[in-house]
This record gives sequence, structure tokens and C-alpha cells, in this order.
Amino acid sequence: MIRTGITGIDEMLGSGIPRGSRVLFSLEPGVDARLFMYSTLTNSLSQGLRCMIVNPLATEEVFRSDLLEAKGVDIDSFGDRAVVLDSRERERINEAFSGREDRKREWNSLLQAVCDRQKTEVIFVYFDLLYEDLGLETGVNLFSIPCCEGKSTLVMENLNLEGQQLVSRFMEDFAFDLIITLKSGYTTMPFFNFFTLEYTSWSRMPTRSIPYLLSDGGIRLYIPKIVVTGPASSGKSTFVSNASDRGVSVDRGDQGEQTTVAMDLGWLHLKGFEITMYGTPGMPRFDPIIPQLVLHAMGIVLVIDVTRPDTFGRAKELMELAHVERLPLVVAANKVDLPHTLTEDELRARLDLRKDTPVYFISALKRAEVRHVIESMVDQITRFPY
Repeated sequence: MIRTGITGIDEMLGSGIPRGSRVLFSLEPGVDARLFMYSTLTNSLSQGLRCMIVNPLATEEVFRSDLLEAKGVDIDSFGDRAVVLDSRERERINEAFSGREDRKREWNSLLQAVCDRQKTEVIFVYFDLLYEDLGLETGVNLFSIPCCEGKSTLVMENLNLEGQQLVSRFMEDFAFDLIITLKSGYTTMPFFNFFTLEYTSWSRMPTRSIPYLLSDGGIRLYIPKIVVTGPASSGKSTFVSNASDRGVSVDRGDQGEQTTVAMDLGWLHLKGFEITMYGTPGMPRFDPIIPQLVLHAMGIVLVIDVTRPDTFGRAKELMELAHVERLPLVVAANKVDLPHTLTEDELRARLDLRKDTPVYFISALKRAEVRHVIESMVDQITRFPY
């Protein structure tokens, strides 16, 4: 397997990209997505693989400098495992040949010569200008060269000016095994870039969309807001606290008990994702702030007390306030360590839950059980058609 070096993606792919695959990073205009290629390249070289980089967009010196600046990686440190064909090769070929067939033959000879010399295992291609020079079919098929016993992996980046139709052509007409689209302006969480795993040939993984941030030469998968709601004293604050790597709770005494009066905040790193959680107050007098807390949320965790079925009416009110019909929902049926008789079927009936809503019977005091609920929430978020 070839790892992209982006933890969340590699885990979703099942440890990485199978050798011999055809991979496409399809970029929407305006998205800074260079780190996806850079990360996959540097991880391939670190795995000891021999790589060819076809970059008609820049000279080799500019490419090396940009890689060093973006990732802190000096390509020279990998010895002769990296060969770069740059913009000067494109200029030479275009000046010498005017027809597409002649240009194709020259590119093919050049690529085959590199493959014969170093038995290239991974070919990285910046495709935009080759598409312009050779056309789509000729340009893509150029890289179906017998290299490394026909088992070389192709990783291609393309600036997509044609939309979903072009993505479908890469999948259906050219048999790409993995297609990841990179876009901006996420509809639920504005101002974030996001990527979508459109297709994988080796698994039946559903389409998944995940926001990301670029930080310190890396890509951080980011879920900016999961809201944890539920009736008062159901265990929301304990849930957020035990789910979090660090957090803040705003509580005060209320008739002999502690109750959240503003919100609980928690931050955690889980399975490659950076996640922020917001816990809502459960008392009815705080209901006006809940729609604001839910604004731009990507998922809802409903925490209920299995020993208090009389609070389920209140739980349904909070579900309505949180607009759960618009978002992924996971139910955490808390306090199973205390005596109770509630079954899952009874719970689903009382709360009118969708059939696809996961329900977990947990103790919020147990960190592993709480984390399992959050893992399910992440899975729901990445599969949800926002």
C-alpha cells in the first residue's frame, strides 16, 4: 500500500492506496490543494519507492523549492529515487512538434526512457497543460506505459474546469481507481475547503466529504462543530468531558445540582480528525440559545438518561430545536450502569427515531464508550449528503 500521509484519508482507504492504482486529485479553481500531491509524493519516497514527477507547470528548480517550503522536504535527500520532467521539456516538445500525434510520440519516448532507466514505481503527473496540449484521451493514455513490469502507480492532479461530468469520465472511461475532489465553500460550514472521496475501485465505500485545514505543512481533517444536547442532568457535561482531550464547562449551582448555563466546549483528536464539540444547556429557559449553537453544526449527539423515561418528551423538544432532521444524529442512552428496564425498541418508539439513527447504551463515565459514540458520529458526518 502507498500511504498518502494524511491520516484520516489513509484510514478511510484501508491503510492507503493499493500498488498499481490510478489516482486522481480533481481540483476546483481557487483551492490550494498542492499538499495532497506533495504529501503522497514524500511518503512514497520515504517508503523507498522510485518516483517520476511530470510537472509541465514549473521548472524543476521551482518545484523543488516549493516542495521544500511547503513540506520542509529536500527532494535531494532521496538520492536518485526522484526524477523530474519539468516545464522545459514541455516547451521543447511543443516548439519541435505542432501536431498532437507527434507530441504524444515524443512524450511517450521520454517517459519510457525514464521508466527503463529507473523502473519507476509511482508516476506523479500535473495534468492541466498536458490536457491542453494533447487532449483528454491522449493525455491520460500517455501514462499507460509499461513501467516497472506494468505495476506502476499513477497519481494525477488536474484543475477541473468542467465539473462533475469530467470526474465521471475519469472514472468510467479511463478506469481510475481512486478519485478525490477538492472544493471550497462547504455548504454547511462556510470558509472551509473540503475534499470528497468520490470513488474507490477496491471497496464499496460511500461518497464521503470532509472539511480540511492546511497547517504546518500538513493537512488536518476538521469537524468544526458537533453539538451534544439532551435534557438536564442526562450527562451531557460528563459526556463532553470524557470525550475531550481538553475542554471547558460553564456550570453553576441550580437547586442543589450543577447545571450548564452557557455551553460545554471540548476539543479532541480522533482517527485523524480535529473535532470541536459544543454541549448545550438542558433547562428550558436556555432554549433560545440552542438554534444559535446548532448553526453550522455538522452533527448532533443526543444524550438521554435511560433511568428517566419521563424526560423523553423534553428530549424530543430539544431534537426539534436542534433541527436534527437536517443533520446526522447519534443517540447516547446514558447511565446504563444504573438500574433500568428501557430497551432499544422502546427508546426508538418514544423518540420517533429514524431507522438509520445509531443508538448506543453507554455510561458517560467510561471514556472508551463515549469515544465509540464520537467515532460513530464522525462516520455519520462523512457519509451525510449535506
